[in-house]
Amino acid sequence: MSGQFISRITDMIKSEDWNATSLEDASAKVSNVMVKALMAGIAYDSRKHAYLFKALVEMLRGEARPLTEGEYEMLGKTIAEHIDVELKMMSDVEDLIKFIGDERLKYVLRYILDDEKRHHALLLGLQEAVNRRELVTEFEWLNIVWKDVPFFF
Repeated sequence: MSGQFISRITDMIKSEDWNATSLEDASAKVSNVMVKALMAGIAYDSRKHAYLFKALVEMLRGEARPLTEGEYEMLGKTIAEHIDVELKMMSDVEDLIKFIGDERLKYVLRYILDDEKRHHALLLGLQEAVNRRELVTEFEWLNIVWKDVPFFF
């Protein structure tokens, strides 16, 4: 892969890290819990994006390491537990949306529900990959994990 492409991703990592730090700093100075939570959530997503960009660079450079059998076993148990948690959370949030009349609160709940649905889809993809336990390249991991995610193009 082109060094220029990796360089561009590296610049994006720096931008995401800066964005996260800036939002965390601003969030710490705000007393309103909803504004604080929303800003902290965006900051967290920026940190996540930076981490994903770092993983892409590692993949593109061919530096990614395969999972060990112990990691497969641990992930299998953990992912199964969290799939159940995400299903319950989706159900609970859907119930709250039906109960609450305030559209501002529903907006926040729908935002959370969308996150839960994405988490669930990603966990199902990870579970499939872990259950296969065959040698999976980094790009095959991407195909397995992201194939059913609703926002994937």
